[in-house]
Amino acid sequence: MTASGPQVIVHAPDSRGLREVSVAGKSVGRAWSRRDLRRVLRRAGMPADIDLGHPGQVRWQADPDLWPDRPWWRRIQACLMMLGLLVSAAVLFRVGLTDTLRALTFGGRVMGVVFLTAAVVETVAAAAVLDHWGKRSTRYAGQCVLLGVVIVAVTSLMFLILQWEGGYHAGLFWLWVSLVAWSAWALWEVSRHKVWQGIPHPKSFATGVALSALIGSASVAYSAMYTPYVAPPKVPFMVSFGKPTMNAARTSLYVPAHLTFRNEGSISIFVVGTQWSATIWPSTFREKGTGLTRWRDELGDGWDTHSHEDFNAPARLLAAGQITSAGSRLDPGDDFSKQAVIEVPLKDAGQGRVELDAAISFIRADRCKLANSYPQSIEYSWDVDSADRKHVWDAPPWLANPGDDFFRYRSRIYRSSAIMNMTQAPDWAAMWWVIPKWREGQPFAPGDTIPYMQVHIARDPDSQEVLSEDEQEPYGMKTRSTSVDQPVALLRRAAEKP
Repeated sequence: MTASGPQVIVHAPDSRGLREVSVAGKSVGRAWSRRDLRRVLRRAGMPADIDLGHPGQVRWQADPDLWPDRPWWRRIQACLMMLGLLVSAAVLFRVGLTDTLRALTFGGRVMGVVFLTAAVVETVAAAAVLDHWGKRSTRYAGQCVLLGVVIVAVTSLMFLILQWEGGYHAGLFWLWVSLVAWSAWALWEVSRHKVWQGIPHPKSFATGVALSALIGSASVAYSAMYTPYVAPPKVPFMVSFGKPTMNAARTSLYVPAHLTFRNEGSISIFVVGTQWSATIWPSTFREKGTGLTRWRDELGDGWDTHSHEDFNAPARLLAAGQITSAGSRLDPGDDFSKQAVIEVPLKDAGQGRVELDAAISFIRADRCKLANSYPQSIEYSWDVDSADRKHVWDAPPWLANPGDDFFRYRSRIYRSSAIMNMTQAPDWAAMWWVIPKWREGQPFAPGDTIPYMQVHIARDPDSQEVLSEDEQEPYGMKTRSTSVDQPVALLRRAAEKP
């Protein structure tokens, strides 16, 4: 010690309870307590056993027992602040990484990068909490914490609004509620510290944040709204008959069927289901024709009406199948067209007609996707291991009658971004091939059938609550059907021509 006075000066505590420590007129740190004071002095080169009560060695500018810091309360606040920032960072990192690597649109991947960046900022902010709630040795620690809290507030409020508007109050709903409440507390807490006063060039900082948000929003809008509007899927779908051939015994016709199904647009699609079937409708000539009453009934029931053709016998199935396997991806330029040959027996056809029907259903690959397991998800209504294929379960009553057989593909639908998957209720796509049994009033003969395909999106895996068409629109689901028919007489004449 010098003769002129003590080297160590312990100043009065500041607003947070820290007391600045000077040695030889130079600040060497700040202390929360006596123990912390000795640690500061040791780092400054002072003896470990210095007598803090000796006025010749240490001068106190306030009561030596005045240490107003409440360490446990300060540490609890810091832990709560770090917890909120780290939880939000974990969520944003998961969302950002998933969308950066797997989002179905360019805008979704851009937002993935934005969320990854936000997660990094929040992680740095969590580390800055230790310094800001400590001795604040870093200049911009408080401003970093403020930025992290603002990011948590904005993103958690966005997630909460998305989930609330979607009517989905399960999943992570209460996490968003908790983070919004935490954000309100955290903003109030950092506002008490007035950390914004140290932000350099605050206008430039605010402009940069706003510009980044604008670029991200524009990317999402371009991919989610503009691109789907100007680039609708172009999937030509039609059926036609080729030139038939008669067998050697002249008892049957072999009629080629052309099923055209290709992607001529710029958007990829996922095939939910396809079906085609060929049916013969026997008929006889009605010499006198029918009148207005018959026309009205047939047209009102959705049938074509033919004045001089009487379909007086039940229809019979000639052939059926799928155009392509369920779950197939059809990229621009891909062609899933199919050629099939239908055998038409001439003995019981009379003046009948051969009808070729087909249906396809698909979703846009830029809006959602099916699980990779969808092609293998087939389930049967019958016991595949039994010899008689015993019927074991029924489809929902709105879809088929009890006892009707069917097989089904189903999958959860994954939306274009992880954000939507996290904040919206899970939906399920299903494709049913129903094989109805004969009942009184059916248009086909006993022992026969006419299969039909039903494709839809539902709230549950078992298709008990099916979405309306408006609710299915965000997925870009389309179901198209077409048909063509030819009189047997024309097919026979075409087969007889050289």
